[in-house]
Amino acid sequence: MKQRRNFIRKLGGLAALAAFPFPGRTRDPLVHSETSKDSESTFLHVVFFWLVDEAPETKKKFLFELRSFIDHVDLIRSKHVGSPAATNRDVIDNSWSYSLILGFDSKEDQDLYQEHPLHLKFIENASSLWEKVLVYDSIKTN
Repeated sequence: MKQRRNFIRKLGGLAALAAFPFPGRTRDPLVHSETSKDSESTFLHVVFFWLVDEAPETKKKFLFELRSFIDHVDLIRSKHVGSPAATNRDVIDNSWSYSLILGFDSKEDQDLYQEHPLHLKFIENASSLWEKVLVYDSIKTN
């Protein structure tokens, strides 16, 4: 009986591990995550967007415009587009529509990205779709 309980406990642990959202695996087709095998990002650019409305056509256009540039800028080492998780605690703000987390090799690469023509085109084409944007930049601490 004890062996059976240990087996079930281990099986449960493996099932929980299989359900863990590792980078690159997603359940929602609107959410996309990639990590680079080439380098570990040392500079993260984290952006939160509040769309003017949550209509499906607004979301679709926003995601189209976003993909039109992040999938084509070579300076980006890792990327994750997300929507609020179904979590509810006092410390959580899930009032935003989409998040964008981009990893870069350095602050200098992120500075170049800011002036990249595709990034500027995204801002021009999509800025009417959001009412608020909040950015947090972070460097890796050793």
